[in-house]
Amino acid sequence: MFQPQPARRARRRAPLQAAALALALVAASLPARADTTFGAFALICNEAATGAGSGRCALTVDGADAVTGEAAGRLELAPTVGAEPAWTLAFHAGAARPDDARAMQWEVDGRLVHVLRPGEWGLFGDERRFFVTDGAAGAEILGALKRGMRLRISYLDALGGAHDALFPLDGLAAGLAALRERAGDAALPERVAAPQGLPPVRPPSRAEAVTALGIPYAVLDRHARSSACEDPASARLADAEVLIAVLSPVATLYAIPCTAGGGRVTHRLYLRDSGEIGGVETLQFALHDPRFGWVGTDLLSAPSFEAESGRLSASYVGRSDRVCGYRASWQWRNYAFALESFEGPADCDDAERPERWRTIHP
Repeated sequence: MFQPQPARRARRRAPLQAAALALALVAASLPARADTTFGAFALICNEAATGAGSGRCALTVDGADAVTGEAAGRLELAPTVGAEPAWTLAFHAGAARPDDARAMQWEVDGRLVHVLRPGEWGLFGDERRFFVTDGAAGAEILGALKRGMRLRISYLDALGGAHDALFPLDGLAAGLAALRERAGDAALPERVAAPQGLPPVRPPSRAEAVTALGIPYAVLDRHARSSACEDPASARLADAEVLIAVLSPVATLYAIPCTAGGGRVTHRLYLRDSGEIGGVETLQFALHDPRFGWVGTDLLSAPSFEAESGRLSASYVGRSDRVCGYRASWQWRNYAFALESFEGPADCDDAERPERWRTIHP
């Protein structure tokens, strides 16, 4: 039995690639060169910023997770000059981005400054860059930042996981003064607005946001403690895909590779409830075998899920110690999967001849 690793390391390739791509987009969208520092803040300018009013400069500070101390995004302030000069204020989310349907709390030195609700921010540049777009909210937050020593941004991700990102604020006033000078406008107003020159970005769907989070540690821990599966990181399973599917606003399906052999991979399936009840459930499914009749299993071969119909499918061609081949589908119904159809052989001699299988259910 394997030991679970931290979730960010044990996710399969698809979630890891999604997270890596998102972080790469964040890095690519940031200015390219650090000029100097002001306390905790770095003044960063792109290569075109050779004089006042040219190129783009920004003041940035990296955040840390309030519990683990690990990197937790970045805060950025930058001037926009034009017909209506203003500041842009953005939170660059880390691996776990805020849920687009929930509010974020901005707190300075232990005092709640503003509950930033959907509609008061916008995504620009990429889906992890949350810009404050509401003028009143932006002015309130900016004023508090200039007077404070520490910012805490609290939010929930797409699965309801709580996150707190902490940002030191020492050096902000001096950094803003330097930005004013570089922008060529010493009287830049205390106004916050949406960025100019960055395209708005469509928020990810819930399925995309949940998939990007990968497999929660609670599911990995359940998989490690209650199964005799092979290590998902083993050579036999390293290339096997994980299935992550959103079933409802609070229910998520996870299918983790369990065994490999003969070119086939079986998956063990889990249901995670992120609502009031909460918890992780190992799913059981009914399979029919000519020798034993109906049997229960926690392993499915080649599972797939259709998001639009809510249909889970699986199939196995061949003979094993538990089944002699099957082709089945289950329909998600509010709280559980209901068997929709099942096909299999009348005799194990036909285990590898699916064209001769019969309909067993319904």
